[in-house]
Amino acid sequence: MTEIDCKSVEQLIPQYLEGNLSPEEVRRMLLHIRNCRDCRDELEINFLLREGIRRVESGETLDLQQELGRKLKHSEKNIALLERIRSGILIIEGTAAFVLAACMIIMIFD
Repeated sequence: MTEIDCKSVEQLIPQYLEGNLSPEEVRRMLLHIRNCRDCRDELEINFLLREGIRRVESGETLDLQQELGRKLKHSEKNIALLERIRSGILIIEGTAAFVLAACMIIMIFD
């Protein structure tokens, strides 16, 4: 996994807010904004502007800070789930390889 820099995060923010990033891009962005206050601020500003304008136009009430927090938490849960699924697949693949190797050994010595 390669680190992502601030300039890359700034370019990903609009796509993230639109839901157009791959899980890997989301994971890398989330890791970065946990440790970079400037990028977190940039994400908050973009979210507030984008959602604030949309909400004002539609007349909806807003608690944008809380909504951004929910969006980030939801993204983190999705990434954690994907990582567990990947781990499970690796375990299944390893088990299948072991069983295949054992069957081949049994066939050779049978």
